[in-house]
Amino acid sequence: MADPNGLIFPMTVVLVAWVSSASALDRAGAIDVAKRQVEGRCTTTTPCTFDANAHEGNWHVRVQFTKRNAPQEKPLPYSGGHAVFIINQTGKVIGRMEGK
Repeated sequence: MADPNGLIFPMTVVLVAWVSSASALDRAGAIDVAKRQVEGRCTTTTPCTFDANAHEGNWHVRVQFTKRNAPQEKPLPYSGGHAVFIINQTGKVIGRMEGK
């Protein structure tokens, strides 16, 4: 018969590993966090583009804003029209840099 106490440690290790991987933020999750930060600035009229890169354990999400010179014109990116959000693995914004 197996010792029940002998199974506790291996089961704990597996559970901790599973929870750690489940709580880690992926690229899509990081972009979702950034989208919530800029939801008022990114619309169907002036859409934004998002690009996320992992760096030193955090996600750096670059948001490119657009503007229109006239309602019928295509939305275009503009100089200084971007922001970079630094997001940790729990989904918290720990840094923000606005373009100038």
